[in-house]
Amino acid sequence: MFQNKYLFIFFVIFFPLSFLAQETPKKNYTIGVQSFKYYLPYSQFSNGKYSGFNKELLDMFAKNKDYNFTYKAYPLKRLYKTFLNQKLDFKYPDNPYWNASLKEKSNILYSDTVIEYIDGVMVLPENKNKKPQELKKLAIVAAFTPYPYLKDIKEGKIKTYEVFDYRNLITKALKKKVDGIYSNIAVSQYYLKNVLDKKNQLVFDDNLPYIKNYRSLSSIKYPHIIVEFNAFLKEKKRDIDILKKKYNLNNSLTPKNNR
Repeated sequence: MFQNKYLFIFFVIFFPLSFLAQETPKKNYTIGVQSFKYYLPYSQFSNGKYSGFNKELLDMFAKNKDYNFTYKAYPLKRLYKTFLNQKLDFKYPDNPYWNASLKEKSNILYSDTVIEYIDGVMVLPENKNKKPQELKKLAIVAAFTPYPYLKDIKEGKIKTYEVFDYRNLITKALKKKVDGIYSNIAVSQYYLKNVLDKKNQLVFDDNLPYIKNYRSLSSIKYPHIIVEFNAFLKEKKRDIDILKKKYNLNNSLTPKNNR
């Protein structure tokens, strides 16, 4: 009887607690991010630390919802593989068109647009608005694909030079070793201004082919949190605009066309 009494107390006290623990919503999540050493103003992964606009935005969302985000940085190919194997809860940034064939069998939900971006060619100011066929030498960062120029590159009309960082990329154009550099425009502009102190010494040439698209948060495992994130983007638009201004990302480029 004595043992049964304490057994009863055990179930009354401990069973409900364990049950409630199982019902408590998950608060800790992993976000897969790019391990680019320098990709400011969007991101930077250096000495194991992730920083930049991306992290501040996602941390703002986490604080708003009382979530804890852990950022796991990978090279691009490994990042996609890890995410598609559902070993990560979210991926940022993402876009339905990026590696679409790789993702076609996965049920991925993408958030609304976080921010638009442009990938295109930057040239010396005196070379802006030259004819597209005059572009013969193009520098790119390794692993960055110049999609609008793949046909001309394959046909030998454009020769590409791969480099491993933005300093070498931009220096090639400044020293006239190439006709232009293909990159994310915001990243190149940020590097010119904040690292090299050479603002406007290269300019975006919207007369040449470029890509304008957007960045989103994506998830396979937690679509309901993507819905929450969409609401956050609307509700906190003013705060997000202030954050964009901090990183000089709210002055959107207005190219003539998207070719």
